[in-house]
Order: sequence, then C-alpha cells, then structure tokens
Amino acid sequence: MDTILNSIKTYDLTTILGVIFFLSTLISCLSKLLTTLGGLLTKYYRKRKGLEDKDSIIQNTLKQHQTEIDMLRQYEAETHTDVKEIKVLLESHIDRDNERTISSFRSTLYRLHMDFTKQKYVTPEGLKTFKEIGKVYVEAGGDDIYHDKLEPEVLRLPIHYKEEPI
Repeated sequence: MDTILNSIKTYDLTTILGVIFFLSTLISCLSKLLTTLGGLLTKYYRKRKGLEDKDSIIQNTLKQHQTEIDMLRQYEAETHTDVKEIKVLLESHIDRDNERTISSFRSTLYRLHMDFTKQKYVTPEGLKTFKEIGKVYVEAGGDDIYHDKLEPEVLRLPIHYKEEPI
C-alpha cells in the first residue's frame, strides 16, 4: 500500500484530480449505461412476456378450435350415418308403397277392363281414367299384364260418346 501512495505522490494534484474526475465520470457513465440496459432488458422482458402471453392465448384458441373441428367431424360422420339410414328407410318405404300401388291399381285396371268388356264399349272419360291409372301403375313398376293384355283389349273397344240432353 505504501508503494501505491508513494507512486501517487509523484503525480501532481491536477493529474490526480483529473483521474478522480475521469473515474467518477466513468462510473457515472457506467451507471447510466447499466440503468439504460436494465430498462431495455425490462422492456424486452415485458415485450417477450407479452408475446409469450399472446402465444399462449393463441395456442389455447387453436386447441379449442381443433377440439371444435374434431367435434364437428364426429357430428358430420354421425349425420352421414343417419342420412344413410334414413335413405335406406325411405327406399324401403318407397318400394313397399310401389308394391301397394301396383296391387291396388292392378285391381282397378282389371275391374275397369271387366266393366268395359261387359258393356262392349268404353267412354272417353273411362278411357282417360284407365290410361292415367295405367301410367301410374307402370311408373310404380307394374307392367306385366297392362301392356300385354288389358290395354290392347280396351283400346280395341269402340268409344261411346254420351248424348247430351237438349
């Protein structure tokens, strides 16, 4: 320590005051620099924390949306299955309804055919009804006897127009 004091004594007072002033200025500048760096680090940390919070919120929102998408996909699959079941039921109902229509209209066509052949003529209204029922009968899937027997025999009968009273 004595050596340091002796070496300081060799400098004049101006140099020593200049060094002290320089060191105090340097310490003051370092203090301001550290304060500024601390402030910047605080801002950076806050900004980073804010970004991390936003990232966390976005991640949670994405997870929520993915859960909703998965739920909608499951709902869509269930709905698709339900629609297929409804389609099968409707097709079955249509088939049964067509069978009933065919049976009912076949009976009506036979009865009209029998009535027309008994009276040996057909009226325009009766022929129109016969053809309309025959059309629906064929559309429902019936065609076995209508085109082969009933329709040709009815069409061969004369058309009898009723006389209108004066």
